[in-house]
Amino acid sequence: MTTTLRVDKSACIGSGLCAAMHPQLFRLADDGFGEPVRHELTDADAIESAQDVAACCPGEAVVVREPGTD
Repeated sequence: MTTTLRVDKSACIGSGLCAAMHPQLFRLADDGFGEPVRHELTDADAIESAQDVAACCPGEAVVVREPGTD
Protein backbone atom coordinates (compact mmCIF):
# COMPACT_ATOMS: atom_id res chain seq x y z
CA MET A 1 0.00 0.00 0.00
CA THR A 2 1.14 3.52 -0.68
CA THR A 3 0.90 6.79 1.19
CA THR A 4 -0.46 9.64 -0.90
CA LEU A 5 0.85 13.17 -0.92
CA ARG A 6 -0.95 16.28 -2.09
CA VAL A 7 -1.07 20.03 -1.62
CA ASP A 8 -4.44 21.66 -1.03
CA LYS A 9 -4.25 24.60 -3.45
CA SER A 10 -7.02 26.44 -1.63
CA ALA A 11 -4.97 26.41 1.59
CA CYS A 12 -1.50 26.94 0.09
CA ILE A 13 -0.11 30.44 0.66
CA GLY A 14 2.87 29.98 -1.66
CA SER A 15 5.56 30.35 1.01
CA GLY A 16 7.80 27.82 -0.75
CA LEU A 17 8.72 26.16 2.54
CA CYS A 18 7.80 22.72 1.22
CA ALA A 19 10.11 23.00 -1.79
CA ALA A 20 12.87 24.51 0.35
CA MET A 21 12.65 21.76 2.96
CA HIS A 22 12.41 18.78 0.61
CA PRO A 23 12.90 19.60 -3.09
CA GLN A 24 12.90 15.89 -3.89
CA LEU A 25 9.23 15.78 -2.79
CA PHE A 26 7.91 19.27 -3.61
CA ARG A 27 8.35 22.01 -6.19
CA LEU A 28 6.74 25.36 -6.87
CA ALA A 29 4.38 25.28 -9.83
CA ASP A 30 4.11 28.05 -12.40
CA ASP A 31 1.30 29.59 -10.35
CA GLY A 32 3.68 30.00 -7.38
CA PHE A 33 2.04 27.37 -5.23
CA GLY A 34 3.56 24.14 -3.96
CA GLU A 35 2.89 20.81 -5.58
CA PRO A 36 4.21 17.31 -4.97
CA VAL A 37 6.86 15.91 -7.27
CA ARG A 38 5.38 12.46 -6.56
CA HIS A 39 1.83 11.73 -5.42
CA GLU A 40 2.51 8.23 -4.11
CA LEU A 41 5.15 7.43 -1.51
CA THR A 42 6.33 3.99 -0.43
CA ASP A 43 9.74 4.75 1.06
CA ALA A 44 9.67 5.26 4.85
CA ASP A 45 12.18 8.15 4.69
CA ALA A 46 10.13 9.98 2.05
CA ILE A 47 6.95 9.49 4.10
CA GLU A 48 8.65 10.84 7.22
CA SER A 49 9.99 13.83 5.27
CA ALA A 50 6.52 14.56 3.86
CA GLN A 51 5.07 14.40 7.38
CA ASP A 52 7.74 16.84 8.59
CA VAL A 53 6.79 19.28 5.83
CA ALA A 54 3.08 18.88 6.63
CA ALA A 55 3.78 19.73 10.27
CA CYS A 56 5.66 22.91 9.27
CA CYS A 57 3.46 24.15 6.42
CA PRO A 58 2.21 27.65 7.38
CA GLY A 59 -1.00 27.20 5.38
CA GLU A 60 -1.52 23.61 6.56
CA ALA A 61 -1.85 22.74 2.89
CA VAL A 62 0.36 19.64 2.74
CA VAL A 63 -1.72 16.49 3.10
CA VAL A 64 -0.10 13.12 3.78
CA ARG A 65 -2.68 10.35 3.69
CA GLU A 66 -1.71 6.99 5.14
CA PRO A 67 -3.20 3.82 3.64
CA GLY A 68 -6.53 2.93 5.17
CA THR A 69 -7.42 6.47 6.28
CA ASP A 70 -10.04 8.64 4.68
